[in-house]
Amino acid sequence: MNMPSKLDQSKSALEAGRFPEADRLVSVLANQAIEDHDSTALRTLWPILTAARTHRRVAAAAGRIDLHTHTTASDGELTVEQSLCDHFRQGQILINDHNIIDSLAEARRLVHERDLPLDVFCGIEVICTKQRRAFEFMAITPTLSNQFIELCLEHRNKWDLACELFVKDFVDRNDFFSHSLWQKIGHDHELGGPFTTVIKRYHRVHSLIKSDPNKCDEYLANNKTFDMGNLWSNWRLGEEGDPPQLNHRVFGSMRCYAMNAYDEIEDWFDYDKLTRRFKEIGCVISHNHPNYWDEDFIGELHHKLQTEWIRDWAQRKMIDALEVWSPPFASKRVPDYWEKVCRECELIPMSGTDCHNGKEQELGGQVDNHPEIPPMIYHKLSKTEVELARCKSDGWPRIAAWWRVLGIDYAQAEALREIASSLDAAVEK
Repeated sequence: MNMPSKLDQSKSALEAGRFPEADRLVSVLANQAIEDHDSTALRTLWPILTAARTHRRVAAAAGRIDLHTHTTASDGELTVEQSLCDHFRQGQILINDHNIIDSLAEARRLVHERDLPLDVFCGIEVICTKQRRAFEFMAITPTLSNQFIELCLEHRNKWDLACELFVKDFVDRNDFFSHSLWQKIGHDHELGGPFTTVIKRYHRVHSLIKSDPNKCDEYLANNKTFDMGNLWSNWRLGEEGDPPQLNHRVFGSMRCYAMNAYDEIEDWFDYDKLTRRFKEIGCVISHNHPNYWDEDFIGELHHKLQTEWIRDWAQRKMIDALEVWSPPFASKRVPDYWEKVCRECELIPMSGTDCHNGKEQELGGQVDNHPEIPPMIYHKLSKTEVELARCKSDGWPRIAAWWRVLGIDYAQAEALREIASSLDAAVEK
């Protein structure tokens, strides 16, 4: 008995509504046809591929949209498999672990091999600093290129070094908090209340890690992976009556210090320079956690000053987006304010739960789906390749150029049309 061909399998999957499977099967054939310059085969395949990808996009867009998620690669509690196969299941999500990209290749593999009705945007949440304050931005990558991987690895190494220098410094010195930089950081953080509450917890941490090498190793490891929430809980650093978000102030002040104190790191973590590095390799940049407000305090920067900086970054094209909806941190009125800033600055208003354990919406409130956002991200990611493809003449160079666009946005409508048009033109000739 003859086994059905990939083409027949893809047709059957398409007819049965298994669109990711149909896409996977027919894409293998289409890629080979493009490599072989086989226009006859590609003309046969293209209507099936177009239908599969169009329906796949519709199915993904009908699910949950969450543009800020973490995995066990950094400080998340869900593995990539748990996140994609159990928690989200269908939708359009962004994986952006802190300072590390170990989860991204596996995410792409899972979506492909298991035919998941998911669009997974790949990125990294980058720690950086401006005027002693610690910030994070998301760098969303068009593809997992060597340039992106190498830059992320270099950033990870710099962050690990910053943590190692800080912990050694912290253990070795008894006068740590008299350092002039700490005094400045303390002044910055007093926006959220007296810095003495922060110093009190650091004295407790200092005693623990100085007397126990295992505790010291644990503290260093958790700093590197950003898994400070579990450390706060496991070491019982919280007390009844603590001011809101004290744990963020404690660990945030460490990050401010670590990124600014050591000559070995130079100015690697400078916000302007880091965003520029990621922009140069085609990434879309979203400024995260702009939810600093007076009584909703979670950081060390008043919202008016941060607004001033965001306007400047937007004007200089350093950022493309701003995280507006993020329930673990934001009060109900904060999104309205930042959404207005987005409109004024022509920034994409990002939306995500900052998912660590799957309970963010339960604990912090519902993040409504915003279906217009993923198309805006796809447009930004593919813009350069689209412009290059539009400049190509007919024939295989044009087909190859639009195929590269589809490597970034698998259902980009213009690319699907233009390849079909190029094939039709070849028949007419």
